[in-house]
Amino acid sequence: MNNARRQVNKDGSEQVMLGGVILKEKPVRKRARRADWKTSPALIRLREVEKLIKARHGGMVPETDDADVYIRAAAFSRTGQDMRAWCKRWAPWAPAELIARISAAAAKRRHMMSANGVAGMLMVTMTERTRLKLKTIGACDLTLEDRKRLTKQRKNDRDRARIEEKRRAAGKVDRASYLASHSLSRLKPWEAENMSRAKWYRLRETSPSRIEGILPSSDTPVSQIPPVPVIASKRPSTGKAGRGGLGTESPTGCQGAAPLGRSDKDIGAAA
Repeated sequence: MNNARRQVNKDGSEQVMLGGVILKEKPVRKRARRADWKTSPALIRLREVEKLIKARHGGMVPETDDADVYIRAAAFSRTGQDMRAWCKRWAPWAPAELIARISAAAAKRRHMMSANGVAGMLMVTMTERTRLKLKTIGACDLTLEDRKRLTKQRKNDRDRARIEEKRRAAGKVDRASYLASHSLSRLKPWEAENMSRAKWYRLRETSPSRIEGILPSSDTPVSQIPPVPVIASKRPSTGKAGRGGLGTESPTGCQGAAPLGRSDKDIGAAA
């Protein structure tokens, strides 16, 4: 054994080697990653019952006539928790007979009690459920459909607020400011025409004379603006040969030159 040597591998395991022979081996003990942990709804239910006890009564369940409902709610969560040890912490006054009777009733159940069942047993309201952020316990004053509807509405409100904050950070104006800066949207001329907004804009684009337009910088209808007088153009017209002239007069006639088409003899006689 004097020639034995201890070897530590890269994975953390240890080996006692005698030449090429492994005499002893100590495997590495790996802890499970947090991402590999499986969520237990039953254990979450038990923790939420304890949270409810802390919020209502402080450190433990008071000794009252109906205090056994907390023991039932904890036992019916079906976590496999030893109820005697649990009651020693949360209900030390509970007799052994009561704990045994509740544990026997819980052992006959195949599944844990429903969320609304526990809420009705412990009288948990929606306000208390929201304040304590309970997930596996329902509400005694709302049905499951009402809770789903309320949860969806709250989610939509949060999403709307997040999008609004993102738009403000990007420099976008809010709806009220946009409508205040656009007089056409404030006047709503489509209501006077007894038609929808989309139809009004569609007719406005396809047939401008169908509906009075409104200047973008004011509220004055276009029909009330006086017409601009039309001034005749003094630009010379263009002939067939591309030479400019005034009316029926040729350019040479306007300049005092002889009409086109006369010979040199006629031009000399005229001179």
